[in-house]
Amino acid sequence: MKAIYLLQRRGAPRGDAKTEFLQADPHHVSDGLDCPSCGRPVGMFRWAQPLRAELETWDLQYGDLAFGPGESILVAERFKNLWLRSGLVGLSGFEPVEVVKVVRRGKRIKEAPPSYFRVLPQRSAVAVDEAACGWRWEEPPSPRCDVCRGGGIAKGWERIVLEAEPHENLFIPRGLGWVLVDEHFKRFCEEHALTNCPLIPAEQASHWF
Repeated sequence: MKAIYLLQRRGAPRGDAKTEFLQADPHHVSDGLDCPSCGRPVGMFRWAQPLRAELETWDLQYGDLAFGPGESILVAERFKNLWLRSGLVGLSGFEPVEVVKVVRRGKRIKEAPPSYFRVLPQRSAVAVDEAACGWRWEEPPSPRCDVCRGGGIAKGWERIVLEAEPHENLFIPRGLGWVLVDEHFKRFCEEHALTNCPLIPAEQASHWF
């Protein structure tokens, strides 16, 4: 199986053009997806048009990616152009975002921000293997939905392991609302020196609530 990595979103370390965003008020959301089997909500509400954002930066350059609440990710125009030529799969949308404010913390960027676009990660048919992950429960799910893997309250897990190999290069697996990427995406980031793309090997991606 190809190597898998967790894309560390908010809370990523500084020093790599750390850039985050918030939806500028007033903003609108649309209903998220529902599981076709059990009807539970899958994921969070989705940011709806008009897409207006406030950026927050810490370093001397803007990130090629910017992270914020919900499933939306902002990508700079450079990332967009490289991605669309790459043949990689797993992102949709590429809708223009109006940046209405930039909050500069720490080191100050003098330049105006690049053009940003909102993308949404694809939800994969591949699920996490909870037993192999070392999943522990505060309140085990009962009954468990085999489609969305929803229900229950997790204490956390020791690592991330998938049941099968995904065909997407960037995706959200069933049973985990976090974005994962494969070794091809990692190579894409390295070859183009893309910034603010912190990746953690899946076998090291433990998390405890």
